[in-house]
Amino acid sequence: MKKSLLVFFLALFAIQGMAQERTVTGTVTDADADAPLPGVSILIKGTNTGTITDIDGQYSISVPDAQSVLVFSYLGYASQERLVGNNTEINVSLSSELEALSEVVVTAFGLEREKKALTYTVQDVSTQELSEARELNVMNSLSGKVAGLSINRSGSGVGGGTRVVLRGNRSISGDSQPLYIVDGVPADGIENLNPDDIESINVLKGPNAAALYGSRANNGAIVVNTKRGREGGFQVSVNTSYMFDQPLILANFQNIYGQGSNGNYAPGSEFSWGPRMDGSSVAHWSPDPNRPQDTYSFSPQPDNISDFYQTGHTLATTLAISGGNERNQTYFSYTYTDAAGVVPGNELGRHSINLRLTNKLSEKLTLDSKVNYIRQDIDNQLAQGENFSNPNRHIMRMPRNITTEDFARFEYINSAGLLRQNYFNPGSNGGANPYWTVNRNLRKNTADRVVAFSSLSYQMAEGLTILARAALDRSFGTSEEKLYNDSYIIAQNGRFSVGQSEDMEINTDFLISYEKSLSDDWYFNINAGGNSRINRNSSLSSNTGQNMVVPNFFALSNTQQVVSNHGVGSPKDVNSLYSFAQIAWKNAIFLDITARNDWSSTLPKDNWSFFYPSVGLNAVVSDLVEFPEWFTFAKVRGSFAEVGNDTSPYQLQRTAAFAAGGLGGYLSLSTTLPNENLLPETTQSIELGGDFRFVNNRLGLDFTYYKTNSFNQLFTVALPVGSGASSFFTNGGDVQNEGIEVILNLTPIRRAGFNWNITANFARNISMVNEINDQRPSIVVGGDFLRQFRVEEGKPFGEVYSRGYLRDDQGRVIVGDNGVPRTTPGFTVRVANYNPIWLGGIQNSFNYKNFRANFTIDFRQGGSIASLTNAIIYADGMTEETLQGRDGGLVFGENFMEHETAVRETEDGTFVPNDIETTAELFWVNMGGRNAPIGEVFSYSATNVRMREAVIGYTIPAAKLERLPLNSVTVNFVARNLFFFLNEAKNIDPDVTVGTSAAAQGFDSFGPPTARSFGFNVSLGF
Repeated sequence: MKKSLLVFFLALFAIQGMAQERTVTGTVTDADADAPLPGVSILIKGTNTGTITDIDGQYSISVPDAQSVLVFSYLGYASQERLVGNNTEINVSLSSELEALSEVVVTAFGLEREKKALTYTVQDVSTQELSEARELNVMNSLSGKVAGLSINRSGSGVGGGTRVVLRGNRSISGDSQPLYIVDGVPADGIENLNPDDIESINVLKGPNAAALYGSRANNGAIVVNTKRGREGGFQVSVNTSYMFDQPLILANFQNIYGQGSNGNYAPGSEFSWGPRMDGSSVAHWSPDPNRPQDTYSFSPQPDNISDFYQTGHTLATTLAISGGNERNQTYFSYTYTDAAGVVPGNELGRHSINLRLTNKLSEKLTLDSKVNYIRQDIDNQLAQGENFSNPNRHIMRMPRNITTEDFARFEYINSAGLLRQNYFNPGSNGGANPYWTVNRNLRKNTADRVVAFSSLSYQMAEGLTILARAALDRSFGTSEEKLYNDSYIIAQNGRFSVGQSEDMEINTDFLISYEKSLSDDWYFNINAGGNSRINRNSSLSSNTGQNMVVPNFFALSNTQQVVSNHGVGSPKDVNSLYSFAQIAWKNAIFLDITARNDWSSTLPKDNWSFFYPSVGLNAVVSDLVEFPEWFTFAKVRGSFAEVGNDTSPYQLQRTAAFAAGGLGGYLSLSTTLPNENLLPETTQSIELGGDFRFVNNRLGLDFTYYKTNSFNQLFTVALPVGSGASSFFTNGGDVQNEGIEVILNLTPIRRAGFNWNITANFARNISMVNEINDQRPSIVVGGDFLRQFRVEEGKPFGEVYSRGYLRDDQGRVIVGDNGVPRTTPGFTVRVANYNPIWLGGIQNSFNYKNFRANFTIDFRQGGSIASLTNAIIYADGMTEETLQGRDGGLVFGENFMEHETAVRETEDGTFVPNDIETTAELFWVNMGGRNAPIGEVFSYSATNVRMREAVIGYTIPAAKLERLPLNSVTVNFVARNLFFFLNEAKNIDPDVTVGTSAAAQGFDSFGPPTARSFGFNVSLGF
């Protein structure tokens, strides 16, 4: 029945379109050169339907009715809009014009402003490639395209999150990620938004650009504007993308030595320090009593790791319907996404329904409403890092002699009739069969998200408008985990867990706007408004513990004691009042002034109110001073901003928690003492910049200098033993970010039939911790077996410390009696800092007749990574780097690790050059492993250059579609992460981290292989 109704409505739309459809033809010329312009884009306004001009500047397009509006656009020329009316031929002449003069961007509260009038840095991103070279997470598509934007993907597989940082880290213990704004309303991320629904993305950098959005915009804002219906007949479009994800195994695994230690074969060993694999017959490793043979050939298995992974895919299809009349416009879309990762069983299904209605209720009253429902199901989202449910951890440790066929038989029934894991070291503390992990450690996560708003805009008088709006962003999540009996360590007797969560944000706001031209030279606008934000969340989880009565019967009743936990969440209320104004003179000099005051429920009453202002000045010098003809445009700008920030809930009172156990459970107090005098965090920022265009806009340079200082940071200070608590929450600190950003636009070729445009961006940011606290000059933000991520006074943000070589006064490495370097006992040696020296990207765009191509290259220079992956697999003897010295003969600092100078200590306490031989196994086992790895050995440069994105497309000429029920057809070959031009980390992808927290930066631990994606995109307009 539902399918029949859908077909019925689509048929109605199609019949209506065909009843009024007509073909419009014409020629587009260059007004200055009086020559035809090939490659001009002609789009039916409000739709994805369009075409381009041929080599002679001619075009043909089918339009639904007389109300259709054609938009003619071409790089470097002023766009034109033409109403079709009764015309069947429309000829257009395009004049060269500065994009800077005509370009409109979406800024605060969804308001549109001319880019030339902005007093701060805003960078817009082309949305065309978002829906062509499609990513499951929209943010990943911005890599390499925005100056100063750093994006890291988590290692949790399909549907995983990202960490996004603009202009460096600011917060010591909080979050340094930007605020997301969708259609003028704050949103809880945009990672699962449908790219086909996005009209524009503008990145507002730093607090200068986002001062009006309050504390969460302390780190900048990413503003998304979604599509809405347009006047004219209904338009139907279908956009389909299919991408293959090919796992790219970066590590070089050795295929000479097999399972065992000290050169001897041991079938239960988890290491590859055994004898050479010569094909001889050895005892089988499997504990399965029903195995087909007791011996097998001890031979190399070069593909046993790559065999585990599969070719992933992403299939996404969007049906969009748009249209309306002068008073009512509608936009509707439905998208289904099906994806599978490179790890078997890691799958995603996503449904997205979007409906937006714009209604002109009267001449002065307009209603704009939207509801977006997203349902996402993820099977077996990957555990990360050292979690023993992480299959990547286990497959990368697979000895080099074990066959895929043998390991894929991951389970058996023992003599007692119990299901058991087929692994060569049963009960291992750290090892497992990866095939068992993906088939018997099962997870399912479901998320339902509703994003909705409704706004009323009323024009009270000429130039005076009032807007009232209410918005909701609400998510419901459920989870289920089934860990089968014999999952070593994590669930020896199995475990079943279920959970649910809810997260809600409600925003209600109003805005009164007034604008007036005082004369031909003077113009001003003034705005005042307020916002009420309510955040609520909660969670509930239950599990069987490890006491399931019946093995592998997954029900909460199958246990002697259910363990449950209820989280009341982190409620927060923030109320705000704000105002902003602009004064313009001769449409060339612009002065912006803003002011905002917040009242936050998470701060003490005496300090819960905090005020912050901003001011900016911008001058379009080329409109005031006559330049030579080749100097086309010049704008300079400067601004100052101050932004306040609050803290998380429950910092004003000591909290208590309940735990199961004993007769009636346990009650425990938090170990952190509250601070009744907390102050709001404050960030002050200055920004200077200029935008310059040359040679009729064929060369453009945008330059920005900025400096931000974040004061009164919120963190804990240790308390002495006996105080009744371990730490005290307080204010302090000054984190400074200073840097430059450069955006270069160049059009080397602009000719009839061919156009080539280059956009390059460069950003350098220096993040320094000027001050923390006299009582605590160093704060450990996070850590693990390998390293500690610290914020230290007087040093760059995010220093990573680990164990290192023990050195003498001259910095020489001291070697022990076994020929292996001696090491420090604790995390005392700085080994890494992920902050790059600079980031950059280059986009090359080509248009030739009906063909187009776009290539994006992503650059990262500097920064470093600490790798727990290598610390473990090197200690296991898995890689080619462990081949040297298998038979001994290694002399550290001489024929091994020659970049180091090594000495040994003599009996009289003096140091002489090292001459003690050692073996590869002795060295790597002492340096690596899981429990006490030496981070200095396993730290690498994060410098890399990669082909981030490629799109090659062809638009079928409209004349060839006249006999088909289609207005437009575009076919694209698309690819992402094709290859590295340079990767100094070698077997590590610097983009992939363990999670998205600040401490995850620069940490590698058994992430999934980098996926090289390629496929096709087809867009149809009806």
